[in-house]
Amino acid sequence: MGRRKVAIFLAVLGVAALLAIVLQAPVHALMGEPLAQLWLLVDSFPQRLIWIVLAVLGFGIAFSFSRGPHNEDSEPAHGRLPARTQIERITELIELGETSIWARDVLGRRLCDTAAGLHALQQGIGQDEARDEIRAGRWPLNPSLVRVFHPQETGRSGEYAEDLACALDALERYVQEGQL
Repeated sequence: MGRRKVAIFLAVLGVAALLAIVLQAPVHALMGEPLAQLWLLVDSFPQRLIWIVLAVLGFGIAFSFSRGPHNEDSEPAHGRLPARTQIERITELIELGETSIWARDVLGRRLCDTAAGLHALQQGIGQDEARDEIRAGRWPLNPSLVRVFHPQETGRSGEYAEDLACALDALERYVQEGQL
């Protein structure tokens, strides 16, 4: 265990001990008499009845926990496919981008958000203001970035992968050098 975890454990233990000392008298005053009466009531029953009730409760609780979560619709865990990673999703979008304007639009919005964040950091402006500059066409002036950010405005369908590669290179240069 790390020192931090030990310190937190000791602090919680100390607070619990302090609360136990401080609250002992009020809890005893409130609960002492009712608990004593409950004990006398339970003690008046035959011991076999008490043990039978406790055994039935114990078996019922053990049986309910042994069954585990019950879901009829779920398929076995070994038959499930693993969740797709972000890289797999982006790769699929890039492949679809050659033919699908929807995929281009999704990629364009994601890159636009990334570029707006970079531009906001570089210029010291708000991210919303940077997005407005991109939407208005004031920034960036790089044609491949504009074609990727606004795919519905382009007429070049067969060169999307090339435009995307040029746009990513331009953004990388912007991160490293501060200029497009």
